[in-house]
Amino acid sequence: MTRLHDTLHRIADEAPAVDLADRAVRGSRRRRRRRTALAAVAAVIAGGLAVGGGTGLLPFRPAHDTVASPVNPRSWEIESSPLPDSGVGPLAYAYPTSCPDRDAPPDCESGAWRVVTRDGETYDVPQALGLDSGGEIRGPLTITPDGRFMAYYSRRDGTFKVRDLESGKELTAPSKVEKEQLNGEVFLRLSDDGRHLAVTVFGSSKRLAVSIDMRNGRTTGLPSGWMPVSVANDGDPITVVDWTDTSSTVRLISPRGDGPAYVIPEYGQRFSALSPDGRTIVKIGMTRNGDGPLDEDGTLGVYDTVEKSWSKVEIRGLPDDTVALRLGHWLDGTTVTAWTVVSADGHRQDDDTTTVHAVDITTGQARLLRTYPFPDVVVPGMVQ
Repeated sequence: MTRLHDTLHRIADEAPAVDLADRAVRGSRRRRRRRTALAAVAAVIAGGLAVGGGTGLLPFRPAHDTVASPVNPRSWEIESSPLPDSGVGPLAYAYPTSCPDRDAPPDCESGAWRVVTRDGETYDVPQALGLDSGGEIRGPLTITPDGRFMAYYSRRDGTFKVRDLESGKELTAPSKVEKEQLNGEVFLRLSDDGRHLAVTVFGSSKRLAVSIDMRNGRTTGLPSGWMPVSVANDGDPITVVDWTDTSSTVRLISPRGDGPAYVIPEYGQRFSALSPDGRTIVKIGMTRNGDGPLDEDGTLGVYDTVEKSWSKVEIRGLPDDTVALRLGHWLDGTTVTAWTVVSADGHRQDDDTTTVHAVDITTGQARLLRTYPFPDVVVPGMVQ
């Protein structure tokens, strides 16, 4: 259902085990123990992000401030250390490790989570379940738009946790979640302030669809089979979506479990978070070509829940053969983040980079925000 999920499936088929997107950068990692050989290769330009004003969102800097690093460094050549107890700066991204090469060392561990700070420090997160030893279950990990909180499934505690990277303090879900319940497509969403967590699993034999106030332990049941796309800071609303071949439905669920539903006259499961003012949601535009499959049509679909209006805007300013594949958080009231990939003849092409653009939903104009030197990463605030 998502590129990240596809990646994790691919990692499961690999022999030993560690780094996939680890082709990652080990950017300006000013670690004393860093290998000399790596120092020559790992030139990372980590563009810092300026903290946004009243919205609490974190806008990116221009394209020239993007993350850059060597292309395809092998994961076992990337220096990392265990995640410190506290004092970790905002995260730029996370990735699951993989070891596809024959010369990977025998102690490689595939599917383990790593996080990378904006300063280029790379940390292993051994407490977070990645790919389990059986190669069937994959623990999720998500990061808030400002990079200051992450949520994950704890190996030791058998439930979900939210971690404040700077203080090291963690909030723990009140109930245990059996690892086997994650045996499916897992969708994990975290409010921008790190307080509310929504999780749904598709395809698991045991139902899991809930939103949790991680501070007081209160839970809100979510409709089974609906995908959460965002959670407001106060937990109201939790935005969930469902779809058919010809339409999509958005529901805004309150902590009481009720809430209005809005039908969009177009198939879609690739939605943005709900806008900061709580009224607008955006989806990747889709069109069916004759009897063929539905494809991205180069537009954004915009739905206003107050006016109950639906419109589409053509995305402009992307490089040739590039399409928006996924959406994320908002930078302001009219600008949403978009994950973009190169596409050839309508077929997605994996390459060595991930790019994130900002798209103005009123004009469709796109501008490059950030580029990562490998195809599969967890991007802060992205609906993945």
